[in-house]
Amino acid sequence: MSSQDNSPASTSGSGSELIPHKTLLGLPEELQVLTAQALSDDIDVKVDVLCKLMLACTQMSRIVRPFVLRASSFRSFRRAVESAYLPIMRLCDEHRAAPVEMSWTVRPSWREYRPIDALLLNLDEHHNSPRSEQMQQVIRASVYVALQWLLEKGADGEANLVSESLNGFRYQRLDMGLGHMPTRLLKQLQLDIGRPGIDMYLNMIELLSSYGFPNPTRPNALDGVLATDKSPFYHPVCNWADTEPFPFVEGAITETYFTEHPLDLALKSHIPPRLLELMLQEYASRDVSLLTFYNECPEGLKKTCKGKRPRVDDEWVGVSSIGTLIGTLHADLHSPSVTRWRASYPGEVADIFRQKLDIMIEYEMIDILEQALLKSILAALDAITAQITADGRIVPMQFMRSWVTLSNAVRPYCAGEYELMYDITSTIRRSGPGRVHEFVIDTEWNPWYMWFVWFDACRRRDLTIWNVSRAVFHENRRYFWQKQHGYEIEFILGYFDRDQCQPWYEVDVLEWCQQMSATFTADGVPNNLQEDFETWCAFMEGELEEERIPFEWWSQLTKA
Repeated sequence: MSSQDNSPASTSGSGSELIPHKTLLGLPEELQVLTAQALSDDIDVKVDVLCKLMLACTQMSRIVRPFVLRASSFRSFRRAVESAYLPIMRLCDEHRAAPVEMSWTVRPSWREYRPIDALLLNLDEHHNSPRSEQMQQVIRASVYVALQWLLEKGADGEANLVSESLNGFRYQRLDMGLGHMPTRLLKQLQLDIGRPGIDMYLNMIELLSSYGFPNPTRPNALDGVLATDKSPFYHPVCNWADTEPFPFVEGAITETYFTEHPLDLALKSHIPPRLLELMLQEYASRDVSLLTFYNECPEGLKKTCKGKRPRVDDEWVGVSSIGTLIGTLHADLHSPSVTRWRASYPGEVADIFRQKLDIMIEYEMIDILEQALLKSILAALDAITAQITADGRIVPMQFMRSWVTLSNAVRPYCAGEYELMYDITSTIRRSGPGRVHEFVIDTEWNPWYMWFVWFDACRRRDLTIWNVSRAVFHENRRYFWQKQHGYEIEFILGYFDRDQCQPWYEVDVLEWCQQMSATFTADGVPNNLQEDFETWCAFMEGELEEERIPFEWWSQLTKA
């Protein structure tokens, strides 16, 4: 090497150039390694100093690269995971700079996550997400391959209080494992995201399951919140999964398409049968029977049944309301604005449900009585398919026909001898004893009442638009148009007494609605409307039959 090559470099350069490059080239490799290590251990030396050191020559680049990748508490690996960028994750691993057992605070929420938790934050299927579908598919694919790599390297995929956004409970260990995969994958499938997206999510779910992290089993596992990597950092899942159509009558008869139980989610038509089959395989692999009545939690569920407070919030008895199933199937048939899914041919909902019913029977999820009830619902779906096929299209009247057909399929099983009717809220103990899962008819479910409210809301919506104009109606969004319960409070409760009507399953929908209308009373007029009510009644004397005047006042009542 010439004397010029060995001459010291100018000291007038950058202050970060602590040691002249040409001097480093003349040092033995052992000293070069020690130099790089000393710089990386110095907390006052920034990563860009090490990067400049890599530029000295190929040999220094090779020596310094591991120290660069390990610098700032493995920042390169952390950022690669947060962005689901597998090439850098692999590069870090090649240089022993990918500790998959670590955890760190993820910005901007500053919550401490493990690698898989941080990786899954990339998934954002909120119904108003600004991402294009093409971008979503790229992100989903990147997350899948990164998840596969992390699991191969031994990363922990078990949900804990932090991954489930339950870290507000400070008296518990935040790293307490819950025995199942993070619920955020299932939570983001409440609405359809397109078949390619659904398949990618199911691939991730199957991957986690194959590594010993099964699906959650708690009956309310999909409730709660969903963490995101942008403000606000926590979203209530019921809002995340609900488009809240305005008004609600433009959506579906069922008040919400959101479901809490994983098995209820698996029965939605946009979810392929493979998810239901995987869940039932997981129960079988843990020697848990869905037909057996257990006095205490079966051994195979003692970990996944844990809630926010172990032994206090443990829940393992699961119940699916037939009313929820009917509402889901009807929405799948007629409410794409709510479900984000549309059948590709008239009988698709029936065909998907038929496949899932076969799986339930094969894996002994349901008993003989439940089979009969679900087969009756399947026959109703086939009848609806025949109705649509005969009409050549979905006519407006089909909305009501489908609701009545599905509900009529349940009516025979409401008889006392079947013992399928329960007050789910007050009689089912989620902590046992009981079956791990069963289908029941909730005594509080009344499809004819739901139809009465929905039909009246449609009528009153049109009347309100006629009175104030469509533009004014949509500009002044009142809360009672957004949810069925809000509409009930505003226009139904107090005016009618459905307890005076026959049980819904004893009469048809038209007769029940007539009985409901006959229970109207003016005693329900609120104080703030009394003056308007009395003025209107006085004005209408002689125009209408006296006994009908109060009901007609209610019928024309609008609140824009």
